[in-house]
Amino acid sequence: MIHATTLLGTITIGGFNGIAAAFGVLALVQVTQFVYYGLDANDPTKD
Repeated sequence: MIHATTLLGTITIGGFNGIAAAFGVLALVQVTQFVYYGLDANDPTKD
């Protein structure tokens, strides 16, 4: 069984934590860009 705390990590006892959610989305975007441009076919310096 999957624990709800891992899926809903930004929902705390006090409610929804928007700052944590914003930083989580920002980190997700940064990681996907790192992986995308890390692939050899997507290297912008190779034209």
